[in-house]
Amino acid sequence: ATHAKTIKLVHSALDSTLYLRTPDGITKEITGDFVHAMNGSFGTSPEQITFMAIDSKADEWDIYIVENGNTVNLTQNSGFRNEDPKWSPNGKNIVFKRGRWDNSINGFAYDLALLDVNTREVTMLTNDITEEAMPCFSADGKLIYYAGYKDGIGSIFAFDTETGITTAIYNESGVNAYYPILSGDALYFTKWYSKDNHCDQLVRWDGKNLHELPFNSDKYDCSDICPVDGDRVIFSSTMNGSYDLFCYDGKEIISLSELNTDINELGADFFPCDIRGDVNADGSFNIADAVMLQKWLVGAGDIVNWKSADLLDDDQLDVFDLCIMKKEITVLFL
Repeated sequence: ATHAKTIKLVHSALDSTLYLRTPDGITKEITGDFVHAMNGSFGTSPEQITFMAIDSKADEWDIYIVENGNTVNLTQNSGFRNEDPKWSPNGKNIVFKRGRWDNSINGFAYDLALLDVNTREVTMLTNDITEEAMPCFSADGKLIYYAGYKDGIGSIFAFDTETGITTAIYNESGVNAYYPILSGDALYFTKWYSKDNHCDQLVRWDGKNLHELPFNSDKYDCSDICPVDGDRVIFSSTMNGSYDLFCYDGKEIISLSELNTDINELGADFFPCDIRGDVNADGSFNIADAVMLQKWLVGAGDIVNWKSADLLDDDQLDVFDLCIMKKEITVLFL
């Protein structure tokens, strides 16, 4: 079992709500002086979240963060549309798209922008009338992948943060592609099944070849992928009617029924969390964990997850951690 904090978006009519699901099964709504919260994304810890929402007072799209329980509007009263935020690998910056009114196209033009979370300074990365949207960083922070639109059709591009050079990754005539997401060296994104069939499909680009994910169909949508680990991914799909969340573990599709409702679930994100005391990393805390730690302390065995055994939180393991562990197990099983 994987224990993690999960963000999900519930979307109904013309409004949306963000929820946070904790490892102990508690679901909490992310609230504040805003409406229509969406596109939630974890940073370098499960306590660091960014999302977009409409400021209730200014009536404009802004970039928000939640950090250690505090919610802050980072782009308040900017006069622009600020959307699609994603963290940089070091958690110090947020890349997003910024919209400005352009009379030449009688509409909004969207460019890529970089926000310094500490100073709130915004640096524009692009400046044209072509819409650039849904940006995300590569693992080393050197590239920003995004969807670039022309005549309403999206293609996937990579923007080099050092040279400013843009490279096309996927561009198929008449086929919309959007929502790139990185996991290690693998790039995932959503695309239409074909020019004539607009069912959304999920694909993985390994740098050379495009791989269709095995649960795709020409009869329903699969989108908004969230890589977990290995072959495991979370995604949204209409295979059961409205959009629900599913997990694919490399072999089978599992409906995340505890998260799904009778309205649409979209845009999930995932952050793995260690379970306190789960030394053998089997997904639960019990006497087997105390036995493993005790054997390790006397040099008679190995330990799988040392951080979960550090109950004193002093970055070392000793008999005092074992004493606390035995006491907590006794309380749990009384």
